[in-house]
Amino acid sequence: MSIEKRQYYPQLDALRAIAVLLVIVSHWFAQEHFLNRYTANGILGVVLFFVLSGFLITDILLRSKTNYELGAPLGHVFMVFYMRRFLRIFPIYYMLLLSLVFLNVSGIRESFWWHYFYGSNIYFWLKGTFEGSLSHFWSLAVEEQFYIVWPAIILLVTRKYLMPVLVTGIIAGVLFRLVMVTAASDMGRLLMPASLDSFCIGGLLAYGRKERKYWYKKYLDHQKWIVLFAIILLVVIHLQILQSTFEPYFTSLYILFISISFGILINRVTYTIETPVVSQILNNSVLLYIGKISYGVYLFHNFIPQLYGLSFPGAPSYISFYLTQLLRFTVLLFVSSLSWFLLEKPILNLKQRFEFQ
Repeated sequence: MSIEKRQYYPQLDALRAIAVLLVIVSHWFAQEHFLNRYTANGILGVVLFFVLSGFLITDILLRSKTNYELGAPLGHVFMVFYMRRFLRIFPIYYMLLLSLVFLNVSGIRESFWWHYFYGSNIYFWLKGTFEGSLSHFWSLAVEEQFYIVWPAIILLVTRKYLMPVLVTGIIAGVLFRLVMVTAASDMGRLLMPASLDSFCIGGLLAYGRKERKYWYKKYLDHQKWIVLFAIILLVVIHLQILQSTFEPYFTSLYILFISISFGILINRVTYTIETPVVSQILNNSVLLYIGKISYGVYLFHNFIPQLYGLSFPGAPSYISFYLTQLLRFTVLLFVSSLSWFLLEKPILNLKQRFEFQ
C-alpha cells in the first residue's frame, strides 16, 4: 500500500517568499512609510501563508485519507502526518526559543511556556497587546492549533460531507471575527477560529481539485476571468473609501476577500504561467530560494533589528535608513541559510523514515 506522491509546485515557494517579504516590510518599516501606507502588508502576508497551509495540508490529508480507506491503521496515518509536521516545524522553533531564553530577550522568560505550547496568540489576546520582537509567534501558534484539529476532521469525516464542513468553516471564520469586532476586542482576530476561512478556502481548493473534478473543470474553463476578478477584488478592497464606509465590519470581510483572491491566485500559479513577466517573477531563482528558507526567515526576522552595529550613522538619514535595512536583510538571509543547511535540511531528510509502506 503506498500513498500517492504529492506534486511539488515550485511556484508556491515564490508565493511563500512574497508572503514573508510582505511581513518583513510591515515590521521593519513604519506605518507611515509609503510601502505600508496603502496596504496592510502584515495581514496580506500572514493570510497568504494561511491559505497556502490550508491548501497544502488538506491535499496531504486527502491523500492520507485514501490510504486509511484502503486499510491503513488510523493510528499509523496520524503518526505519519504528525511526525512529518514535527520534523518540519519543531526543531528550529524550539532551538530559537531556547536561544531567546539564553540571551534573555525582553519578555521571553515571562511568557516562555505560552510560546513553548504554541499558545502565543492566546497570550497576546489575554494581554490585549503584542510583545515586541515575539509578536510574530501568534501566527505560528494559529497554524499549529489548526494542525491539531484539522487531520481528525479530514480523515474521519465522510468524503461527501467534506465540502459542507469546509464551507461551514469559511462562514464560521467570518462570523467569529464579526463577533470579536462587536465585542470591541480587535485582538480576538489572533485566535485560531478567526482564521478558519483562510485555511478552509485553501482546503476547498485542494478538495475541489481532487474530489469535484467536473466542477473544477468548469472552473478552469473560466479561469482567466476568475483570476482577473481576484486581481480586481484585491485592488478594490484596498480603496480607502470602501474601508471608511464599512467600518467596523470591514476587517472581517477584508480577510475573507483577500483569502478568496489568494485561493484563486494559488490555483493559477500551480499551472504553467504563459505571461512572460509573471512567469519570470514566479520562477526567479532568488525568490524561489527565499521561499525555500522562508520558515527560518519568518522565525528570525523580528530579532534582526535588535542586533547592534547594523547601521550607518555617518551617512545622511534617508540613505542610512535604507542601507541599514539592506544590511539587516542580508544578515537575515545569512542566518536563515545557516539554519536551513545545518539544521532544517538534515532533519527533513528524516522524513523518509515516515512514509506509508
